[in-house]
Order: sequence, then structure tokens, then C-alpha cells
Amino acid sequence: MKKLLLLTLPLIVTACTSGDGGFGASVVNVTASPDQIVTVNSTTTTGTTNYTFTNKAGSSATTINTATLSWKDTTGATRTETVAIPGFTLPAGFTCAAAGADPYAQCNYNDAGTTAGDRSVTRAINDAELFAKVFTANQSVTALPVTVQFNSTANALNFTFNSANTTGGGEGDPAETAPAPLLTVNTTGTQPYSGNLSVSISGNFAVTSTVKTLVLQVTDNKGNIDNTTYTSTNPSATFSIDTSKYPDGALTLRAIAITASGLTGTSAPQTVQIQNVSAPVMQILSPDSGATLTGPSTVRVQIRQSTSTFTLADLDGAGNDVRIDVRDFRGQIVKTTYGQAIKVSDGIYEAFIPLDLIGSDFSSNAYTITATAQATLNDGTSRNLNANTSVSTQVSDNKPPALSIIMPAYITDPYANLIRPTISRNSAFMIQASDDNGVSSLRVDFVCDPATALANQQCPVAPYTYNIPVGKGGVIQRVFDIGALMDGQPYIQNGNYTMRITAYDGANANIQEMPVQISRDIQNESIAGLSNQMSVQVVPDFTPGALNPTAATWSLVGTPTHDVRVVTLAYDNTVVLAEPTRTNVAPIVPAGTPIGITQSFAKEGSYGIAFIVEDLVTGNTHFYKPVWVDVKKNPS
Repeated sequence: MKKLLLLTLPLIVTACTSGDGGFGASVVNVTASPDQIVTVNSTTTTGTTNYTFTNKAGSSATTINTATLSWKDTTGATRTETVAIPGFTLPAGFTCAAAGADPYAQCNYNDAGTTAGDRSVTRAINDAELFAKVFTANQSVTALPVTVQFNSTANALNFTFNSANTTGGGEGDPAETAPAPLLTVNTTGTQPYSGNLSVSISGNFAVTSTVKTLVLQVTDNKGNIDNTTYTSTNPSATFSIDTSKYPDGALTLRAIAITASGLTGTSAPQTVQIQNVSAPVMQILSPDSGATLTGPSTVRVQIRQSTSTFTLADLDGAGNDVRIDVRDFRGQIVKTTYGQAIKVSDGIYEAFIPLDLIGSDFSSNAYTITATAQATLNDGTSRNLNANTSVSTQVSDNKPPALSIIMPAYITDPYANLIRPTISRNSAFMIQASDDNGVSSLRVDFVCDPATALANQQCPVAPYTYNIPVGKGGVIQRVFDIGALMDGQPYIQNGNYTMRITAYDGANANIQEMPVQISRDIQNESIAGLSNQMSVQVVPDFTPGALNPTAATWSLVGTPTHDVRVVTLAYDNTVVLAEPTRTNVAPIVPAGTPIGITQSFAKEGSYGIAFIVEDLVTGNTHFYKPVWVDVKKNPS
């Protein structure tokens, strides 16, 4: 963090209220070159006067863009006219090292080495443009006193104005001549330039001319001409050229001035060198993101030049300059291969690298392919390039596990109008899988795709991953309490994700995906019309030796405002949330229908009921965790 200059309170107060403007005020004096006698006539186009604008020490920066001229007419009345001049910013009254090289450089008073001091800038202003209105009103006058005061300046300058009229337009009108435009590059410093380039042009129109247009023509080093971007209908203008839009190298500038009568003038060309150092862009064109690979494939990598030319470094000592790394769901590299990028057109290189993820070393799985290269730019700096794409593989096998996502469910037809189910801190989801050889494990990934990510959502390279050991055959169901885990590590940021479930049987895998939204907004953490609480009513029996209670009813408080999908989970003598004893799925429970279940007890134990409810309008999913009832025999 920068440190402020040590200013005492009395000094600050004095600076802000001093008579010469002080810090925060603009006090500008202006002087002109020694000869302050100006002669203007109908053919004057090139005469200029140098003006030195001085901002007093401690004064704030100001913009100079107008001048007010005053004189007395033949009746003795004071005439005043204001004209526009090419605008510029006079820096604040502070000096620093940068000001030595660039008179327009702004000095930050917080930086070390910055002190208060007068700042001066000298500008050449065309006499014909500045005194055009005086000439129009006084076409036959000599020794006319005229004062000129520029905006935001503390003093006015005294001029002696002479008008030398020439005829040629008929009935004594002055003849019109073609404009002779001038071009000035305001940006200082050492070339090549980068970023924005400030250029001022003056049309130098004759005082009898009417301006039609003023053009700054820009020609790049490939011969492309731009004469439409920078135009004005004023007699002078200042433009800011974004040099990053043009290829590095020579940029030729020319001013063109056109009068309403069709006369055209062109300035001498001025060439500047530009260089905007920017790294090339790397993309993986194939395989497509999300593709399923069932055999050997080819990774096509494209490297496209931005504004800077580049060369690629040898990465393996064999002339290969593109590296391919394949990472599994854990983010670990499981395969690396190399290839060479070949020029396919001007500024575009492509590499075609064979890749085989089908074999005994690889199972059906999700993988991330990462391409990397190292580019050396034309300024000698090096940049690391990279690109990623996600794919899945499917090994040829007739018996992968069967897999279904039971909850949440789509609330609309995803092929017609996709609306993502919402997962919050109060959510859970349920998975069903089966395999004749047994399901060894389930894996849950939350994958972020930059193409569908929300604003400010960060997409990591590796997905958020959770593993659920199973080790059972037949049909198995698992409840995953994501709401209890999403705030931990890994922390799942709010946003759009693909929830990917993978079931393994030891050698093969099945992958199912569902788009979901992670949201911690309070309006997404409940079901409309339902409380977040559950009530339990028991039927007691105090008969000696009888089970007590004999039954219980679990009910959600309230009734749903919308249609809902309900999964009922029963836990008989188990407290493992992931493994309910029995389940029941109600695909649609109409709005306004009470949600509950009654269970009778046949033996002692601990019994619980839970619900997963999904609002079929909003997509909110809520997990009502089990409430337990202990059943015991009364003493005999």
C-alpha cells in the first residue's frame, strides 16, 4: 500500500485555502511567443502562435479547450466570441521524474519524489482558427486591439490584429482556398507505442471556408486503411487511437480536411511504431467438451496469434512444442503425450496429437485433457499457454452398472425448456444403482462449465468430488446429504453445475448427469407452504408387557403451495442416513395435500422417518432429516 506524504493538519488547511489556489484549485497563467501581432486574411492557413500554459504549484489538473476573444467594434461596443481549440489536459502543479520526459505526465502526490511545482505545456494554435470570428467581423482593419483568454486561465493576452482582405469571389468577397491540415502526435516517450495513442489534427481551414469534415486516416503495416473511425465536423479535433486493434509495426497517420464546397487538403504522412505485447490464444478444437470416447482419437489444438508474433519452445527435446496431459477425476495426470504445431495459415498453428484412453489401463471414466505450450513473443518475453476440455470414456463392456438419479428430478422437459433443480444447505439427493457383480462405489462430481457459469462464478479445472463406498450387489439406494457438505472443503460456490454421478463395479462404470444450481439464498432453502419442521404424534399403550408406543405418525407442518415430488425414507434400527431401510417415491403430490406417514411397530427398536421434497415449480429441494421414535416393552 502506498504511504501518503506526511502533511500536518495546519499545512493541509493552508494548502486548501491559500490565495493562489493551492491544492485542489486550478490557477493557470498563459504567455504567448514574443510577436503578438497577428495578421489574418482569406488565404491564411499555416500561421501559428506558441502559447505556454503554466499551472501553479499545488494546483489541480485542468482541461483547456476554448478561448474567448474580446474587442471593440466601430460603435465602441465590446464584442466577445468564444471558439473551440484542440483540447488538452494541463497536469496538476506537481513535479516528478516522469514529468522530465513527458510534459503531460500526471504526478501522483502520494508517490515518493513528487513535490509541488509549476507545470508548463507549450501548444501551437493556428492563428486563422483562433481569430476567424474576429476576421469575419473585421475584414478590413489594422491595429485592432484584441484580448484572448483561455478557459480556466488567470490572465488574458493582448494582441494587435490586422486583416488583409483579398478579393476573388465576386463582389469583393475573399477567395476560398483549400485547407492545409496539420497533425500532431501528443503521446510522448520512446517508440514503439502501446495502448492508446493521442493524436490532434487541425484542419487549417481558410476563414471563409465552411467545415464539412475532418478525418484522421490510419493505415496499418498490412496496407489496410481506416478513414471512418476517427472523424469530426469541427475545424480541429483530438482522437485517442486504440493501437491494440492494429497489428504490431508501422502505423501511418494522415489528416484530411474537406470544406463544404468540396476543397480538400491532406497533411504530410506521419509514421509511428506500435507494439502491444499479447500472448496467442490456445484452444482445443477436438474432441468436443463433454464428448464420450469409445476408441482412439486425435486431439486437435489450435494456437492463434493475437497482435504479437511468437515462436514456440521445444518441450521434449524432439522438436515437439505442444504437450497433452490427461487428468482423471482426482486431478492426477494419468497420461502425457506430445505433438508439433504446424502453420496452417498466417498467424494460425495447429497440432494433431493421437490419444488412446481405451485399454486395460483406463476404465470408463471422466477425464480432463489439458494442452500446454510456451510462446516467446517478439519482445523476448515468454508466456505459458493452456487450454482444457472434459471428456468421458466408455470401455466396451456389456455389463456396466445400472444407475439412476431419483432425487432431484427434472421439473420441466430438459429438451424443451431446461430449468435446473436447486440445491441448498437444506438439500439432499438420492441415487439408485444395481449390478450383477456388485456396485463397488459411487462418485459424485459437481462440474463447472464456463459456458453456463453465472456471473462471478469461478470454474476450477478439477470438479468438486465426493466418493461413496458401497461394496454390495443387487439394487442399492444411497442418500447423499449434500447440504451438510457444500460449505466444507471442497467449498462449492453458488452457481450452475453439472451433477455427475458415476457408479463402478470394479472394472466398468456408468455415468449419469443432471444440470443443477447451487444456491444459498434463503428463498431457495425451503418449500413454499411447508415449514422446515416435522411433527410426530405417537399412539401410546401402557399395558404391562405391551410395546409402547404401538404406532407413530410423522407429518410435515403445512401443505405445499405447488405440486411436489416426495421421497419417503424409513430407517428401522439404523442411524446411517445414507442407507435407508425402505423408500417410497411419490412422483407428484398435488398442491395443498398434507404430507405424512403412519407406521405401526412390531418389535422394540429405534425408528425414524425422513422426507426429500422437491418443488415442481421452483425446483427447490429440501431434506427433512429423520425424527426418531424409541419403541420399548412396558414392564410386566
